[in-house]
Amino acid sequence: MITTTSTTRSPQVFAFIFCSLDGFVEDAEQRLDWNTDDPELFVWKTRQARQSPHVGTLLLGRRTYDHFAEFWPSPEAHQHYPEIAAFMHEVPKTVVTSQPNTLPPWRGAEPADGTDLPAVVAKLREQYEGDIAVFGSSTLAAQLLEQGLLDELRILISPVVLGSGTGLFQGLSSRVHLTPGPTTTFPSGNVLLTYTSESPDEETVS
Repeated sequence: MITTTSTTRSPQVFAFIFCSLDGFVEDAEQRLDWNTDDPELFVWKTRQARQSPHVGTLLLGRRTYDHFAEFWPSPEAHQHYPEIAAFMHEVPKTVVTSQPNTLPPWRGAEPADGTDLPAVVAKLREQYEGDIAVFGSSTLAAQLLEQGLLDELRILISPVVLGSGTGLFQGLSSRVHLTPGPTTTFPSGNVLLTYTSESPDEETVS
């Protein structure tokens, strides 16, 4: 008789963020059209459309959600990126926002108050099986890092220098130590960095 042993995987909270070489997630006009793509990256993104086969829900900042709600339901998105667009449409989305009444409608989208992020994350863990994925939303990711709520960080660095814009982890007030993980380099020059988080320092960054 052959006996198989199953392993139980603990759900994670992870963030996936695009970033320029000089550390910006948006340019000065809050545009996102600067990130560099290539065929291999799109293949990787298709295979990893969920960034993990275990994603159960998305946790998004308001600005990122507004970008996503405008683009991913569009005919262009469904034509060029059908698998990712279908996933983005179907997956439940929780949006941290102080103005829930102005949230653009999208399937599976619900607002959440960001004043108690541990409670938000705990509720999502209870509601959904699988990982909680934070796409974009660098300010939210910084808050999760500071509060010890982010298990893994994935940063895709594009070979472009913007000069100004919205900085990666803008507003971070506490030092957070990270443990480096695998690095993936794509033909375009995009580099994917992965980190796992450690406990935040009590020391405040000056």
